[in-house]
Amino acid sequence: FTPWTVAHGQDTRTNQHSVSIRQQTSAPTVPSGATLNAERERLYNELAEELAAFNRLGNLVRRVSTLVKPSVIHIEAHKTEERGGTRESYDEAGSGVVLQFSNDEYWVLTNRHVVEGAKPGEILLRSSSGTEFYPEKVLSDASTDVAVMKIKQPVIPAARLGDSSGVSIGDFVIAIGSPFGLSHSVTFGILSAKGRRDLSLGAQKIDLQDFFQTDAAINPGNSGGPLLNLLGEVIGLNTAIASSS
Repeated sequence: FTPWTVAHGQDTRTNQHSVSIRQQTSAPTVPSGATLNAERERLYNELAEELAAFNRLGNLVRRVSTLVKPSVIHIEAHKTEERGGTRESYDEAGSGVVLQFSNDEYWVLTNRHVVEGAKPGEILLRSSSGTEFYPEKVLSDASTDVAVMKIKQPVIPAARLGDSSGVSIGDFVIAIGSPFGLSHSVTFGILSAKGRRDLSLGAQKIDLQDFFQTDAAINPGNSGGPLLNLLGEVIGLNTAIASSS
């Protein structure tokens, strides 16, 4: 049917109004097949451009992972604790990252709770290439849950330290560690929040808290592994997960 509109108009006679009806002359334009194909082609081209940008981000994540994974260490600490009047032994897995603090000193940075209770000879370190060795010395700080282990340099490259004060919420981050014992696993996400304090971390008590929050997947075994920016720099240690259980 032909659409119509109703318009109110003013009559020239005093205090009189009239209603006139006029026909709308223009009809809706139906796009031609050629027009629809051109529009679809434009959308395909836009998707291709966006995918290229997305792939560049993926390539960046892969390059960071390739660069830093050789610096990440899988840790297995053999511990003995007294439970219920008996002494029990068990192994705890975690992660760490090699840093160079001087020209000839190399240390593995990790969480204190990963190695707490184990002697240097009971802490097995394994590189991404499968090389196994033990630390020479272990230093730790209970107030921050940070530990460092001095090692002889076994041809393992050191990672770079970044400036964590320059990180912003929404920045992309990468975590590398050994979740559930699966060594050198890589996860990717964003920095969700900064300055998280007064967190309840179970039996672990950390007095000095100033945590980042990330949605990159962190699981048991990631503890002590590095949190990286997209320059491949270490900006934090993965310490704990928040869980309803």
